[in-house]
Amino acid sequence: MKRFLSLISLLIVVSASHAQERITVGDILDLEERILLKQMTDELNKPNPHAPQAAPVVVLPKAPKIVYPTETLAVYGTSATFYEGQLSLGGQVYTVRQGMPVAGYIVNSVTPFGIELSKVSTGPARGKKRSRQQTNQTTFAPLAVR
Repeated sequence: MKRFLSLISLLIVVSASHAQERITVGDILDLEERILLKQMTDELNKPNPHAPQAAPVVVLPKAPKIVYPTETLAVYGTSATFYEGQLSLGGQVYTVRQGMPVAGYIVNSVTPFGIELSKVSTGPARGKKRSRQQTNQTTFAPLAVR
């Protein structure tokens, strides 16, 4: 009986070790696929001596910022004491009258010599309304001579 049990245990050990070393055709095919994939990847990663040189990168300098002058284009009178004018401000042309807001400025006066503007600044927000305060900075846009 002892011999029989030892023989069975020996057969179990041998069969277990033999099962771990069993290689199937599918395993061989998977291994061949992995080897072929590795070879192809290595071939693609090698530098090509016949490849054309990369074109040099041309970096263009930044275009200069366009500065549009603030100038009065035209002043015309609708009465003896009331004038209107055409104002060029920031590359846009506005028709202005005294007291009119224009692009962050308020027109102080329109005279035959030009248009006087003052900068408007918005104060801190209080609730939903913002307070507008007129500063002392004035800009005189003289009449453009063409």
